[in-house]
Amino acid sequence: MDYFFDQHFHVMHISHPNLISFLASLDTGIPELITSGALSPGYILTAKNRKGPVLLNRLTNTLTTFEQSIGQTLVMMEDDLRGVFTSHEEGAPRPELPYIREGKMHMRGRTYDKMAMCPLLMDFSSSLVRKETLYYPTPSEQKILDYVKDSLEGFSYYHSQRPDGLFEFFPFLGINPPVHSLDFIKELLSTYIATGNKQFYGIKFYPPLGYDPWPSDEIERQKVLYIYEFCSQNNIPIMTHCDDQGFRGIPAKEAWKYTAPSAYKPVLARFPLLRIDFAHYGWQYTPLQKNPITVISSLTSKVPDSTWFYEITELMQLYPNIYADISFSGANPDFYLQLVNYLNSLEEEKRRVILSRSLFGTDFSVNLMKVESYTSYYRMFEQSPLSDDEVHAMVSVNPLRFMHIGQE
Repeated sequence: MDYFFDQHFHVMHISHPNLISFLASLDTGIPELITSGALSPGYILTAKNRKGPVLLNRLTNTLTTFEQSIGQTLVMMEDDLRGVFTSHEEGAPRPELPYIREGKMHMRGRTYDKMAMCPLLMDFSSSLVRKETLYYPTPSEQKILDYVKDSLEGFSYYHSQRPDGLFEFFPFLGINPPVHSLDFIKELLSTYIATGNKQFYGIKFYPPLGYDPWPSDEIERQKVLYIYEFCSQNNIPIMTHCDDQGFRGIPAKEAWKYTAPSAYKPVLARFPLLRIDFAHYGWQYTPLQKNPITVISSLTSKVPDSTWFYEITELMQLYPNIYADISFSGANPDFYLQLVNYLNSLEEEKRRVILSRSLFGTDFSVNLMKVESYTSYYRMFEQSPLSDDEVHAMVSVNPLRFMHIGQE
């Protein structure tokens, strides 16, 4: 069985995010948005989608996926790759033939029997939020349980509608340790990920919601230690958000501290075999976060200018199970050029390690703010300067190893 992986994407309903938590994180209002880089021209407001009609269409497209059920969105994603929909955006990347045709997935001359879909559930659960400026206290919510229920129902709906469909699901369970008790975390793991009842295949961490990879507080430390031990003993992969943007539940500077790859150094010192994917390849959009020397070097050599990118590639050389995916970052064609330029500057062994730890992912439906469609993202990847063998490694060989599938 030949699998093609989308290692990183999201499907959710508008009821799943915690908008109150996000608004509570913007303590300083507009200045916080500006300094955080959320308004950076490299993030959402690119030269193309700053134009009124394009931005409105992108926003509407994105919201469409939040207004329908998870199952309906999954069917829509497969229909997109089957060529069901028509492009209406001038210059949008489109393949000559649909990616899914004749019962197979096609990419760069290779065919794949199944698509291994790895939806990432974010744990939007929250503790009681009290702010002096608010009249009512916001509620404490265990949002992850409803999200799990809706996701499992969505997978069942897809299979009922597409009994011969190409999608197989390998979901990741979001856990935000600070808002749960250790007993609740143990119950989540035993119910959904334990080997005997495996409905989820990995764990999703999202530091900007308040998760510290190595907290100083003893009670909080015990929670994360339990999760790391569980993952180590059961070969469970971890994916952690790793760019300086996205949904937040805490102020930007605190989120950056927890999100930085270096925050995992004490974790890896204790658990060196942990399997961790640093999402988005550590891309940074705000100049405040970048090393000036790295920025200058990127201008002359056309290589990545994000400090976190280099922290990740260094961790890859030190630990055998550190990976990174190209989700969302790959919506910018320059990303692929910079990645290839960097790889070509390395000695062969370092280059080989990084290529063997790189994963394809889309960040659908968040990526719809930067591309017209799910298909468009695939086409940008297909048109990248990566070789055919490198593309195949990122969509099949590497994710099978990362997920520990077929290696038991």
